[in-house]
Amino acid sequence: MSLARISRIVALIVVLVVALVPGLPEMVGVVVALAGLWVGYHVSAENRGLLFLVAIALATGVAEALSGIPAIGMYLTDILSTYGDLVAAAAVTVAVMIAYERLMESG
Repeated sequence: MSLARISRIVALIVVLVVALVPGLPEMVGVVVALAGLWVGYHVSAENRGLLFLVAIALATGVAEALSGIPAIGMYLTDILSTYGDLVAAAAVTVAVMIAYERLMESG
């Protein structure tokens, strides 16, 4: 199993714990952000566009669409919102990597 796959699995576990365990301190958001930054480093060049698409979709409120489902809607919304935070941090890493790659190839 590759480091990229292990990183994605650990990041998803972090998202689930943060989204579903009540009463966690606000600082767990930093853990989600750091996990996202780490995962973003392992995104392949072929998947970068898809990552940006998912980040945009989750940032525009797609997660809120599930809140109307009785009994589980609020949990699904929390999971997708937290996942959106993770993906946004990963997108930051990918954007920085793209900028770095472009700077290095033009020199």
